[in-house]
Amino acid sequence: MTQQWGGPSQQQWPPPQQWPQAPQWPAPSGQPYGQAPAPGSFTPYPQQAYPTYPAPGSFYQPPRRPNPLRGLLFAAFLAIGVVIFAISVLSWLSEDVSAQDYPDATSSSSAWPTDAQSPDDQPSTDPGSIDVEVGAPDHHPSELPSPDNYTQATTWLQKNPVYRQAPTIPTDCALPEIDMTRASSTALEKHLNDLTACLVKVWKPPLAAAGFELPRPPVTVYNGAVTTKCGKLDDINAVYCSADQQIYYSRQLWKIFPTNQQRDRFVVETVLAHEFGHTIQARTGILISSMAWEQRAEEKDDSAAANVYSRRLEVQADCFSGMFSHAVAQSSGLSSDELANLRDVIYNLGDDVLTGQAGYDGDHGSGKARKAWFTTGQTGSSMSACNTYTVSEKAVR
Repeated sequence: MTQQWGGPSQQQWPPPQQWPQAPQWPAPSGQPYGQAPAPGSFTPYPQQAYPTYPAPGSFYQPPRRPNPLRGLLFAAFLAIGVVIFAISVLSWLSEDVSAQDYPDATSSSSAWPTDAQSPDDQPSTDPGSIDVEVGAPDHHPSELPSPDNYTQATTWLQKNPVYRQAPTIPTDCALPEIDMTRASSTALEKHLNDLTACLVKVWKPPLAAAGFELPRPPVTVYNGAVTTKCGKLDDINAVYCSADQQIYYSRQLWKIFPTNQQRDRFVVETVLAHEFGHTIQARTGILISSMAWEQRAEEKDDSAAANVYSRRLEVQADCFSGMFSHAVAQSSGLSSDELANLRDVIYNLGDDVLTGQAGYDGDHGSGKARKAWFTTGQTGSSMSACNTYTVSEKAVR
């Protein structure tokens, strides 16, 4: 689910023609999704605002104990930009596949690598041997891969070929520091777009080795509320929008952090690295597959199961963000204390910490779980370390 940095989502979702092209999964009536349904055969997800309970893919901010300062400092972090994608993709799901927890794959997709080896194989140790062409930000990327059915979606989650790969650690990529509290929108946007070049340099080789493309997502810095293909974003927000495969970052986002962290090194970069983690998920089919099962649980009124899928998605992005900080720590001159500080940032943004309610069943994970997965990324080398879809539910709680 997408966490709105400024609070609960209340935006009006864009019309279907603005959504990504739907894959041709058979509808219950036999008519492909993505086309106008026959009368009575299929009702698209309602296009309406959700002032109390959010649309699939949006974030429902749980009630907090009265503490305005805490709400300002910790009001959301590491959001995913799957707001509209979660709505549109779930319109594509086939109802002829039984809802087992972990079914085996039975079909294939042209968007999926056909020569992938077993994920149990040892990860590649030399992804750096692949020539990394970063390229300019891509405003017209290729379509995202999408599974054919639920069984294949589960395989993409649990046995994704990307888990066999590993980024080059260390990766030689450093950026000048920036004070996010004082930087202009132009300077901040340039910094973040330069940062995506480092992110692509780290992640493109392992994705390419697994058979996937990784276009470089553009980053737009905005002031005030903005309307995107993923709907209206609040004035304090950060989102990876899968509808156009771009990242949107609020100029005012620094205000959510505690005063003593607003100028700490690599905080803004860690935020973007999490959003880029959702780019990785989108480009490998993990995002759409996870949202498919999450929505199926919601349709069955099983919010607890839906939250588990949401947490698996979120903490995996935390793990990818931590692995990125590990990869560029040497070239960026990050000390062990600075890396540890980033773990504390993640911990303070757990569901239980945000709400002040121990054991809160949220959709992003507890502070302990989020910190643990971020730390796993910082200390791991293979992307299989970030496979959150084969661990117990407790491990992502």
